[in-house]
Amino acid sequence: MDFNLQEDSPEMTEFRKEVRAWMEENMKGSEHLRWSASWSTRENEEEYSFRRGLGEKLGKKGWLFPMFPEEYGGAGLSVNHQFVLETELSRYGLNLTHVFYTLARIVAPVLIHWGTEEQKLEFLPPIARGEIVVWQVLTEPQSGSDVANCQTKAIRDGDDYIVNGQKVMVGHHLPPDALWALVCTDPDGKRHENLSWLHIPANLPGITIQHMHLMMGIKNAVFFDNVRVPAKYLIGGENNGWKVANTHLELEHGGDGRVGTDPVVDRVVEYCRNHEVGGKPLIDDPHVRDIIGDMILEINTVNRMNRRIFWHRFVKEPHAYGGAQFRYYQRMVRLRNGERLQKIMGADALIPDHGVHEVLDFEYVIRSGPGQLHGGGTLDTDRLIFARRAGIGRQTKEKAPDTV
Repeated sequence: MDFNLQEDSPEMTEFRKEVRAWMEENMKGSEHLRWSASWSTRENEEEYSFRRGLGEKLGKKGWLFPMFPEEYGGAGLSVNHQFVLETELSRYGLNLTHVFYTLARIVAPVLIHWGTEEQKLEFLPPIARGEIVVWQVLTEPQSGSDVANCQTKAIRDGDDYIVNGQKVMVGHHLPPDALWALVCTDPDGKRHENLSWLHIPANLPGITIQHMHLMMGIKNAVFFDNVRVPAKYLIGGENNGWKVANTHLELEHGGDGRVGTDPVVDRVVEYCRNHEVGGKPLIDDPHVRDIIGDMILEINTVNRMNRRIFWHRFVKEPHAYGGAQFRYYQRMVRLRNGERLQKIMGADALIPDHGVHEVLDFEYVIRSGPGQLHGGGTLDTDRLIFARRAGIGRQTKEKAPDTV
């Protein structure tokens, strides 16, 4: 990927004008809203309603998944079109993967890779058009990073699977329309060869969802009590779920990439210019400037790694260990930035500011540092994946799974 600044082609110039005008029109009414993060204690009904509506509007144009074929709910566009959409939306502090609260960014690519044609035509359009919310349900009380230790059972009974078990650390504060679930379809089978994926309508009898109030916001426990799921919702074949999971987890472990930037350092600079200690602005303190300089260097590195992975993914030139490398580095930068904010601002950094987007709230940055060290696997998970992909400690290098 060429990181040099280049002018848009004539085609992209016209598309950018179209997108920018569309955004200006469809972002009206959001000026007073302050976006919450993906893990949040600040979500509210008005914000959710606006973002859900925005997702549906983008989806109607095929812009939520712009590179998907039209028959699957996309617009059949190129990676350059997606780049324009991402950069124009980022001007408002959002990105296509987090327009509203759904795991569609992971579920839809896995469906398009592993689903049958009939499943793609049935399941993908409502997801890609933003018409439904999907949650992934992997983690269980006895298995966090060890995803293969799945105890939620799905036993075949005629044309259905009977699902029983529990998942935790799922979703957000409002219920989903579908659950993308890893299940055990052969309790006596060999590890990694006894798992399957089910795309489960969330309104089926026997499904109970309960809130879990956590440091980073609301997550949920999902209980399955003799839930009868039609076999047509099996994705990727029975007992082939570990291969499907590899595609899914590659995206969750940093293999999807993003275009947007982390704007928190801009707010730090603004804060230090406007707040004085001993009659002088904080920005005049050489020690403070050194801390900010470290933040800028590391955030810029995160942004470039993220864009590199994004590009490699969409031009289908996989970077074998890029996702794990990026995810580990990003987590450590988040943790260090929380510590840096406390060094600069002291106790003031621990006071929530609801007047800014949550990702710009210094208190949230501090809270999210340790809080996001475990999401989608732990630091040890990141290191293990990186080592295997880089060929450290093994004779052969592990290849990255295919993604879309």
